[in-house]
Amino acid sequence: MSALSIKTKETNPFKLQKKTKLIQELADLDNEVLEKLVELKKSKKAIAMVTDPESWQTIKEFIM
Repeated sequence: MSALSIKTKETNPFKLQKKTKLIQELADLDNEVLEKLVELKKSKKAIAMVTDPESWQTIKEFIM
């Protein structure tokens, strides 16, 4: 396993710890999936949909 250093603007140690755990969960995804997630991250519409509880529930029901 390789180590990776990532810079973040997060200063709250509790939020940083959670963010670290979440990124570790994503670490085993292949590059194609990560590229698609980055594409979504760049979309204001996608961010709005996943941060809205009702929209997120609809997305999860459709996908899962």
